[in-house]
Amino acid sequence: MKMIPKNTAKLVRFLLRNIEGYGYNANQIAKYLKISVGSSFKILKDLERKRIVAAQRIGNAVNYNLNLDNPEAVKIGELLLLEEKRLLRGYAKLYSESLQEFQKGELIILFGSILTKKEFNDVDVLFVTDKPREVHDFCQEVSTIRTKPVVPLILKKEGLIKELNNRKEAIVSLIKEGVILKGESVFIEVIKNAKQ
Repeated sequence: MKMIPKNTAKLVRFLLRNIEGYGYNANQIAKYLKISVGSSFKILKDLERKRIVAAQRIGNAVNYNLNLDNPEAVKIGELLLLEEKRLLRGYAKLYSESLQEFQKGELIILFGSILTKKEFNDVDVLFVTDKPREVHDFCQEVSTIRTKPVVPLILKKEGLIKELNNRKEAIVSLIKEGVILKGESVFIEVIKNAKQ
């Protein structure tokens, strides 16, 4: 299987996690990803030809969004999310293994300081489920086994989509930075609904 080139993967990940409805132009993407504009433009043109991204002309600029109506784009997104989970190290990896055991969540996202700092006070996790009681019991259990408490944020899928549509900063940030531990296809479905 031919792996996705590094800059292409970065670009697809960026478009997947940034839910700005109008998308981004080649210059903006280059700036965010710290790659050359030429490289950004070339990758976007290639992805547009494959219908993985959709282009939309806005004034003089052409903005790009991930084409989540294309099953291939969805599969690439899911693969990249799985890869992020596989690359977890240290405490993040330890906690992720425990957290993935929760059966009643459609989507589980690890976020916050555990992903960015050596020292962290607690473990932030988003659970998308309609079983809040079970989440609390499960998190209590994991907290007693591990050294730091697990702090759940619990939303139903519709609630998560609504928060994203309202551009609630904390939720948008979690979507941009968090690591999907379970439910890659649900994550993409949520993103698709939030972009409409």
